[in-house]
Amino acid sequence: MADPYTLIVEKMPGGPAQAVGYMPSETTLEALTGLVSDADVTLASGEIASTWGEDVIASLQPLNELEEWRFVVSNNKARLTGTTEDAALLTRLNAAYDGGLPGALQGRVDFTFVTPILPVADVHDILQAQSDCGLLTAPMNSSIGGYGPDDAITVIGRVAETATRVGLFDALRAVAGDRRVVLDLDVLNPSLCLIEQHLPKAPSGTVSVAFTVGDRNEPNPSGRFFVGENPVIDVVMPADMTSGFLTVSILDVSGNVFHLLPNLSRPDNSVETLREGRDGEVKVRVAFGLDASSTSGGIAFRVDDSSLGKSKILVLHSSAPLFDGMRPTSESAVGFAEALQSSFEADAGRILSLDSQILVTARP
Repeated sequence: MADPYTLIVEKMPGGPAQAVGYMPSETTLEALTGLVSDADVTLASGEIASTWGEDVIASLQPLNELEEWRFVVSNNKARLTGTTEDAALLTRLNAAYDGGLPGALQGRVDFTFVTPILPVADVHDILQAQSDCGLLTAPMNSSIGGYGPDDAITVIGRVAETATRVGLFDALRAVAGDRRVVLDLDVLNPSLCLIEQHLPKAPSGTVSVAFTVGDRNEPNPSGRFFVGENPVIDVVMPADMTSGFLTVSILDVSGNVFHLLPNLSRPDNSVETLREGRDGEVKVRVAFGLDASSTSGGIAFRVDDSSLGKSKILVLHSSAPLFDGMRPTSESAVGFAEALQSSFEADAGRILSLDSQILVTARP
């Protein structure tokens, strides 16, 4: 005879249910071993209710969906506790034990709702799998090691295509539950992404880019141009930029790079020459109006249906010319990326700053 007559059955997160203690009959012991993976249980008699074994089994049967629980019985007194992140499951369990423990068992039933946490690693794995244009990040304001139920998942970075953005959103939505998914992304294109990965690590300077609609001589601060328009581009040097060299290139949506400065028709890109003796802030035109181009020979272009999307203007300020020899007026993004990498590896210190600006071409 066992006194007290005890049984402990519990399940921890990610583990099997285990039992240790006594059972009153072969039938109830067999039923218990069907509910747990590990049973260290002995047959014994005791001062217990005649339905004790059946009441224990009835107490355990509704728990198969619960990830974490503990059932402790001593003689006819018992306590059942558990936790869940599933609000619907919590409702079902509370209904199942609404009248207390089954049969002759006396004691408390206490299920707790635990705020579900989305692990950082789960989000990180999705970002890595979907990344096609450099690092994607999802900053977290919480200190709980994951995203709480009220935390938005906000992703910051660049992607190469709209399809990547859609795939990323769908993958995050699948694990986010009720959390908001916010994508704060620049959608570039494969060529721009290739260049992004080879850009030298240089600080941003104070050089700015100014756009004008050449046909109408209207400032266009948005940098958005429509089919038929003639983008005019000026690089604005700050007053304190009085030495060094400027390299200005535009990476277009077709995967080509056009070198606006220097190029074969304009080889001198020293800041001193570009200033032409002027002090203060100085505008340097690098892409011209069509009329001016026809007379001066400067680079000009008009937007057509073959070049819609995002192009990127790069402005590099260096202490010495960047490349060994003049680059062709236009080349592939791959060729330019390799040249940038080689130049940076040869003398990283020569690059003083790197600034960029997006130019968007679209249909009206």
